[in-house]
Amino acid sequence: MIEFFEAMQFWHWIILAIVLIAGEALGAAGFLLGAVMAALEVALISYIWPDLTWQQQLSLFAVLALLCSVWFWYRFKSFSQTTDLPKLNNRAAQLIGREFALTQEMTGGQGKMQVGDTLWRVESEINLPIGTQVKVIGSREMVLLIVKAGL
Repeated sequence: MIEFFEAMQFWHWIILAIVLIAGEALGAAGFLLGAVMAALEVALISYIWPDLTWQQQLSLFAVLALLCSVWFWYRFKSFSQTTDLPKLNNRAAQLIGREFALTQEMTGGQGKMQVGDTLWRVESEINLPIGTQVKVIGSREMVLLIVKAGL
């Protein structure tokens, strides 16, 4: 095994980068990008300075992989948090402001209401009878907060 490490050349790092990018393509969610970048940088450095020992190359790879991973994380952390549709996966938030007919009797300020093909838990300050037009004014977890419409 030591013989392999002693014979390491720049193209070994290019092959490692290809293997790592293939792993990234299989679903590493960005975790391998820093290592890919570091492997390519070590390939370039070992091409320029071919007399680097394998210990120096591996140490350089470890340091560069850490630095590149931190850089990728810092650079792209806000990228996945910004969106044009912030309510896309929050169905309860999409219903705020809409009006529906109450489909079940409320007791204790709690009940259920059919919206499309979903039966939602609802809460109100007062009990409302079946068929009352209600307006969704908010949500708490997966419970819709409602008031009588037209008030």
